[in-house]
Amino acid sequence: MEEKITSIVTDDRIDEIFHLNATKEELIIILNYIIMDYKKFSMTDKILLQSQKLQKLAIEECVENRHVFLFLPGVKNSMDIKSQKEVRYTYEPKEGKILKEKYRNGRKTESTEVTYEQINKMLGSFNQGTGAFLQSKPNFAESRFIAPLLPQEEVSKREKVQVKGGQLQYVQQPRKNRPAFKNYTAEEVSKHNKPGDVWTVLNGKVYDTIIQGESKS
Repeated sequence: MEEKITSIVTDDRIDEIFHLNATKEELIIILNYIIMDYKKFSMTDKILLQSQKLQKLAIEECVENRHVFLFLPGVKNSMDIKSQKEVRYTYEPKEGKILKEKYRNGRKTESTEVTYEQINKMLGSFNQGTGAFLQSKPNFAESRFIAPLLPQEEVSKREKVQVKGGQLQYVQQPRKNRPAFKNYTAEEVSKHNKPGDVWTVLNGKVYDTIIQGESKS
């Protein structure tokens, strides 16, 4: 019978936890140990865990999944489980200890043993020190997480909306047909402040903002 493994996957790293000889509580300790490592390396307390079906997972739910995808703010995760990752860690529970091995590009570079007691001490120290500092930092907006690629069938359901006007249309015009740039004074711009006639200044450039229908955010 194939041994059950939970894999924590990012674009360049994978952490594989072997379930054999470990209780669910011990597996959760290992998961917290892995997540602590990511938080320390990336200096963030904001980590998102998802299943292959794009469902957000609590730590306790991760051990029931074969693959768990870990997202950090502003870091891409294409949810690729087929290609070899640059860094791979394995965690094999053995009689109250964990054999932790590190592989880089398929070659084993480290092998250490750590007890659950040692891990709990590290987690406690992290939560009191570094973790408290990270929690005090301003929260990242959800938009800072880069969304995973959707399955192709989901993408095909989306309707394409044609955008009229804007910068792209200007760029695509032949140079000879492009309107000439003109300098405006602040007084001239301030006169255009009525519905249907709104001018906006952005980075030193004046834009004629046309609002049609209901605005969408």
